[in-house]
Amino acid sequence: MTAPVLRETELKVPADPSAMIMARIMGRTMLTVLGWPGSVHAAVEVLGHLVDNAVEHGLAPGRTEPVEELRAWLRVTEAGELVIDVADPNTQFADFGAAAGGTLAAACGASSTMAHGSPGSPLPTSKARPCAPP
Repeated sequence: MTAPVLRETELKVPADPSAMIMARIMGRTMLTVLGWPGSVHAAVEVLGHLVDNAVEHGLAPGRTEPVEELRAWLRVTEAGELVIDVADPNTQFADFGAAAGGTLAAACGASSTMAHGSPGSPLPTSKARPCAPP
């Protein structure tokens, strides 16, 4: 269970190949503004991978209308955890059960979880807690 959220911000990035770079740039700035004491480098890497995954797998193939943006949220909890949520516009999630056990952030001793939709959003989301501050 995650501690209550103290501070949060939302990022909006274009749903195209530039999304990962934009998310990393914006994420680095916003983590500083949020005052998160953990590894900003590790958090920005995880954010970039989650956004890149949303671009690669979260956009419906053969889509005729352009998707304007992907959304990401950075939340700092009372316990000093960083929660990263990324939402894409595709409501289909093939092999959700297998994906939910992923190890995206295992390299820094982190955990990641996935949920099909988050509170107030019908969109699939990915959540990662990159590293607790020292």
